[in-house]
Amino acid sequence: MSPWSVLIAAMTAGTAVSLIGQAYPTLAPFIRADLGLSLAAVGLLNTFIYIGTMLGSLPSGWLTDKLGSRTVMIVGTLAGAGLAIAIALLAQSQWMFIPLLFLVGLVIASATPAGSQAVAQSFPPQRRGLVIGLRQMAVPLGGALAAAILPAVAHFASWRWASAVAAVIAVIAALVAARLYYESLPSKASAKDAHPGLTQVLRERNILLAAIAGVTLPTGQFVMITYLILFLKERYGVPELTGAALLTAAQFAGAFSRVFWSWLSDKMGGQRKPLLVMMVGLSGLFALVLAWLPLGTPLLLKGLLVVLYGATALGWQGLHFSLLTELSPPGWEGRVVGFGLFFTSLGIASAPPLFGFLVDFSNNYALGWIAQAAVFGIGAILLSHVNERPRNQGQRLL
Repeated sequence: MSPWSVLIAAMTAGTAVSLIGQAYPTLAPFIRADLGLSLAAVGLLNTFIYIGTMLGSLPSGWLTDKLGSRTVMIVGTLAGAGLAIAIALLAQSQWMFIPLLFLVGLVIASATPAGSQAVAQSFPPQRRGLVIGLRQMAVPLGGALAAAILPAVAHFASWRWASAVAAVIAVIAALVAARLYYESLPSKASAKDAHPGLTQVLRERNILLAAIAGVTLPTGQFVMITYLILFLKERYGVPELTGAALLTAAQFAGAFSRVFWSWLSDKMGGQRKPLLVMMVGLSGLFALVLAWLPLGTPLLLKGLLVVLYGATALGWQGLHFSLLTELSPPGWEGRVVGFGLFFTSLGIASAPPLFGFLVDFSNNYALGWIAQAAVFGIGAILLSHVNERPRNQGQRLL
């Protein structure tokens, strides 16, 4: 089996799961109109999804290490399809959304540990940054597909039909991944080798710093996914479908930028931290520009800024999960990535409703974007204190 087949399978399944996870924030204007949601409640769409992801991250990492990435990947994708259908049929009020969105989050938690482990074990270390970056490209690709397809379906039919379309895409992706990726079950004997205990691994300083910094990294991405269309419409009068097109462009920029940054880190000797810190700093700068963008700004300039913001605020995943994978002892990649996913999910769950609260409180989007820039600053400081292991150093705890 070619390692590139594994990568394609991981990207296909990851894109479908990401599409389902980002479908409902992307459809927020339509869901808001149907169910009468406030801006803060719109932010809670992401919150309930990523509370589920946060609580499912460590179990998903453990299952990946124990059962194998293929099983977790395919079952998770099919479960996501089933939940998308359930939401289309059963979510008749905002209160019925809550348990279903939580279950969607549990499913999303399976994609990153399984996909990262699959490609990390299939490629040599010299290509690890690139291939994990390509795998993590699935997240904004899923968001880009969600922004490109689902609002149009919702506009001409309803958001429930859009949810059903997301389910169909996920089923097709699971079938493709199952066809391309075959994997032997993990060896039970190897699991009993002299590895450090889980508590020791998760208390290791560099893993802890990199993981905690993950709270800050996805906030810009999911604030943008949840509020960009509303921000452009309510602040600048940009039509919803035009806003969806700009969101799609930003998602594609983020998808390709994370591959570029990961490839560049391989060329720089496998060092992930310098580029990651730089990228987070640039994200904060662009958030400040969004805060102070004048009302008369031409649409072309708005689009350029949104794309640049997407290329930085959405470009972190490949580098971050490469860093966590390389800080992990052998055989613990799923659990360490799952540990990192716990913190990124915490940031995803909390950022959109807090952003919405700040905007509601101040009646001005500027305060939300300024707070977003401050969060990125904290992330850059935390990451700057990580001591990155040289590529040729043994895989053991410091």
